Amino acid sequence: MNLEGKVAIVTGAARGIGQEYCMGLSREGAKIVAADVLPLEETVSLVKTAGGAISAIKTDVTSAKSTQAMAAHAVAQYGRIDALVNNAGLFGGLHNTPFEEIDEAEWDRVMAVNIKGIWNCCKAVVPVMRGQGKGKIINISSGTIWIGVPYLLHYVSSKGAVLALTRALARELEGSGINVNAITPGYTMTDAARSISDPKTFEAFRQHIVDLQIIKRSEEPADLTGTIVFLASDASDFITGQTINLDGGASMH
Repeated sequence: MNLEGKVAIVTGAARGIGQEYCMGLSREGAKIVAADVLPLEETVSLVKTAGGAISAIKTDVTSAKSTQAMAAHAVAQYGRIDALVNNAGLFGGLHNTPFEEIDEAEWDRVMAVNIKGIWNCCKAVVPVMRGQGKGKIINISSGTIWIGVPYLLHYVSSKGAVLALTRALARELEGSGINVNAITPGYTMTDAARSISDPKTFEAFRQHIVDLQIIKRSEEPADLTGTIVFLASDASDFITGQTINLDGGASMH
């Protein structure tokens, strides 16, 4: 799928899955705007070394001012915004916790990053996409919403809200030429996933998920990029308001 001439913003681009999205979109010809609160030098270096075009901007998705600056930066650098990958999310650093013991401040922070952040980013890019008459918004939810994973109630709830936002926004943007879709990745092997629990618990859960899957291996960040590229491309022009599940067949929706 050719993304030559297209410009894609990826939030949460400094590491892990977000970094992989930047690489995958760049390989197909997209110019990348990498956004994160964390340092982005590694992502920039990887994309440039592979021959891609990339610009980075420090972005706090919980701040409307910061996300507006992100969109303005993309336009200043490349003249347009064709795709927004709403990947920024708070997952690493959380711990398995009974719902009644979750700290209120942590609950609020998860909601601010994982759902308010998407709202802020959409508000920032939609005026540009409307002016172009076309755009692709790709929201990253989570397969935890299908399974009902316990002890991460704030995270799972926030990712369920991403699905609802995707459907409602797709309706609201009817006739604009902007497609809004989501994906639900399964248990993907990242540092963030490993940080949720101790190594023994992590390995037991990893094996449990593989046992549930039809495809009998652990999910890697690269397993997600093909769908992201598809949803950013013209090949997905007739798809909107949908959620695509990418978990190796662990659950079916």
